[in-house]
Amino acid sequence: PSLMRSFCITIVQIVMQKLLINDGTKYLEQKEYEKAYTAFCKAEKKHTIFTSKKNIQYYQGECLIFLGRYKEAVDIYGKIADKHGDARAFALQGFAYQQNTQTEKAQKSYQKAIDADEKDGIGYYYLYGFYIEEGQYDKALRTLEQGLKIPVTSWKQELAFGKIVAYEKMLQYDKALLEAKDYLKAYPDDEKGKREKEFLETR
Repeated sequence: PSLMRSFCITIVQIVMQKLLINDGTKYLEQKEYEKAYTAFCKAEKKHTIFTSKKNIQYYQGECLIFLGRYKEAVDIYGKIADKHGDARAFALQGFAYQQNTQTEKAQKSYQKAIDADEKDGIGYYYLYGFYIEEGQYDKALRTLEQGLKIPVTSWKQELAFGKIVAYEKMLQYDKALLEAKDYLKAYPDDEKGKREKEFLETR
């Protein structure tokens, strides 16, 4: 009987957690971030061995970013990074630092994302974005080229498009146009790439 009772409690926990996660994702879609965050926090407390606490924490971090609660977002992504070493967690922690104007810590987190998984392009992409925001376009371009040279297994398209942006920021429109043409050879259906090529042809 005690074994059956434990089994029943576990089933109830799983069902309740899934319902809370569903509520949270629904609130996220509706941009009701406070309600979404509350639902995900409740879901985390009902954690079972059959569900991923990490995924729930990623949802919590996303809500905190939207709510502008960057310090809390830094902490939640830090927990994921410390336990799992995810490149994504380091990158998002860096983004939270950057939004909180902690630029040095942001840059270090982006580098940790690269070190955690060099072939996952998320670290390169966020570090590139950091340098663009800081007006350090040469460093942004070098970061993109480094990531594409690896070559990365994800974020490759975003990094390739970033080269167009970097050259535009540097006012090197001829090089930007060449990058746009190469980009469209690789991604011919990308509307954003088509618009950039059309724009650059007028410069």
